[in-house]
Amino acid sequence: MSVLTRVITERAAVLSEIAADAATRELQGDDPHAQIRLLSESGYTALTLDDESGHGASVPEFFEFLIELARADPIVAHILRAHFWFVEQIRRFPSGPVRDRWVTEIAAGKVFGNATSERTGNAGSLSFQTELRAVDGGWVLSGVKFYSTGTAFADYVSVTATVRGGDHDGQVARIVLPVDREGVTIVDDWDGIGQHRTGTGTTRLENVAVTAEDILSFTDRGSTEPVANDGPFLQLYLQALITGILLSVTDDATSLLRSRTRTFDHAPVESPSHDPVLLATVGEIDAAAHVARAAVLDAARTIEEAFAPARSGVIEPDLFHKASAAAARVKIHVDRVGLRAAADLFEVGGASSASRAKNLDRHWRNVRTVTLHNPTSYKAIALGDLLVNDTPLPANGYF
Repeated sequence: MSVLTRVITERAAVLSEIAADAATRELQGDDPHAQIRLLSESGYTALTLDDESGHGASVPEFFEFLIELARADPIVAHILRAHFWFVEQIRRFPSGPVRDRWVTEIAAGKVFGNATSERTGNAGSLSFQTELRAVDGGWVLSGVKFYSTGTAFADYVSVTATVRGGDHDGQVARIVLPVDREGVTIVDDWDGIGQHRTGTGTTRLENVAVTAEDILSFTDRGSTEPVANDGPFLQLYLQALITGILLSVTDDATSLLRSRTRTFDHAPVESPSHDPVLLATVGEIDAAAHVARAAVLDAARTIEEAFAPARSGVIEPDLFHKASAAAARVKIHVDRVGLRAAADLFEVGGASSASRAKNLDRHWRNVRTVTLHNPTSYKAIALGDLLVNDTPLPANGYF
């Protein structure tokens, strides 16, 4: 067996194990701790690490894996969004003790969560009420974060805060802390209709002691220096989740129609599996899933064009702007076809497909929840304004 064949076989086995009870976990509200551990222990949480311990997967290679992981279980895939974002940031760090420290932790299978968003202020701004205060000989961190997706499953949490005092007063700090640091409290209180076991919720930071080694970076909010924009990666990640869900919808639609024996007196044919109306619906769902996959991977190639030089310290703003536009286009399309395809699944199964035990509604609920991370209409407006009026896309994490 070749190395490539073995890798493909091992990956298929891991994904199959994750998929095995995914629908049951979702129905019962079970946390996928074992599945995250499986990915960590199998080395997949270090998939993009470009060290001797990691594969160094490109953005397109990573998104191919992510789509299949989301097909197996979109909850598990979503949990790792902040983790893979963190790994990409470490890939851009210059050689030295900071990079070495975090590469070692990633290679060891450690998982990273996030505490960025707050319930105050506008989404996408760099204004944070969470504060990193300079004190004698160190720092103290205090604040409350929400939408901390993945943090309930993580070993470390990455926190953004406004600096108060010291040489970096007024800047934004990125701090990486072990989740068991005194003063860090993680509350899994997300009650969404979908994606509801992703460890999304509140992170409380109460006078947390912070050392210089815990601080990853300082950013001047008023700086005009070109920086790597992670928005396209983070936003396309969500469309990859939807794409994986749509592939799972195709799987369920196919199995559902094959298993049907009962139809209506006035149906076009007696056999549901030969009903042209139902066959067309399955075909449309399949087409939506595969076109979404092609769109995501095409945008991933555009993001890689921007990320590749950035990993060598060269920031090309035009390439990142191109990547942002590519990710925006995918969202506008995939959000809409995704919602329709997930709803059309019920046309294939009829009344019995609405059974709670079948849990087929999870697909639509999960797609709907993912699409709400940022408004599709605002993306379309921004893209149209770019094309018609040459107005640059908004410069925030949602683009």
